[in-house]
Amino acid sequence: MKNLHDRINSRVHILALAVAALFLLLTPSRVSADVYAQLEGYWQCQEDGEPVTLEFKSRQQLLYNGEAFDYQLAPGTIQVREGASLVNYLFMLEKGALMILSQDGSVTQCQKARKPKAAQTKQKSHRSAPQSHQAQSPDQGWPPVYARPQRNIDEDNPDAQALLYKFAGRWDHVTSNTLTNLFLKPDGTYEQAYEAGYSGQFADQGGYQTGHWDATGAQQAHGRWKVVGGLRQGKLYLVDQNGRESVYNYQVHIRGSEIYWGEYFFNGQIYSVKYIYR
Repeated sequence: MKNLHDRINSRVHILALAVAALFLLLTPSRVSADVYAQLEGYWQCQEDGEPVTLEFKSRQQLLYNGEAFDYQLAPGTIQVREGASLVNYLFMLEKGALMILSQDGSVTQCQKARKPKAAQTKQKSHRSAPQSHQAQSPDQGWPPVYARPQRNIDEDNPDAQALLYKFAGRWDHVTSNTLTNLFLKPDGTYEQAYEAGYSGQFADQGGYQTGHWDATGAQQAHGRWKVVGGLRQGKLYLVDQNGRESVYNYQVHIRGSEIYWGEYFFNGQIYSVKYIYR
């Protein structure tokens, strides 16, 4: 009964968040001056039962689990730059609580908190030694020779050749109105394409269709990529044509006791492999 109550509450929260965000989106395009003042700072959150952290460092940059992302505020929406894509997250603020609705329908619930000293120290050391972050980026040692590994692979500590052989391919992320294609090529280069499409119909007062509208948007990026980690989880580094680096935490899709090796979560969004270079 408690689980049923929790599920009902969760659905009510989602509905309330969506209605509030829709109201804001239909209001004249103006972001309240104090919205950022309420968001600024450190938040402790729960996302799919897992603890995560969110910190609004400035009006243009936020930290998600310590990783920096550019963003901008729109009425009822946080627009986050993820690689070549600008991803919309609906949000609602209420009495020191923050609720965020992702495009896949999942809800992140946050509470304002004091940033732990360890997290502050870690962030300071990261700023004082940016070269250590650059050392993890794609470099001259990547990619290795693209070939099928000839020996057994350690899932937790595979070599670079095994990682290249595993991840080289076309990975797709699909929502109801967006499509993201990520081509990770064996030569260490990548191409990323993002498309968004919307459609609707005009109708008169009697409900008869009198026309229709369509609007689409597309973005593209290319550059170099590298994977660091294991077959189950690790980090994917993308450096685009302008030298800008994006870091994706990846984790294989596990449901119950079954592992779906053709599906991975990249920064929480599920991608499935559609083409493998063989």
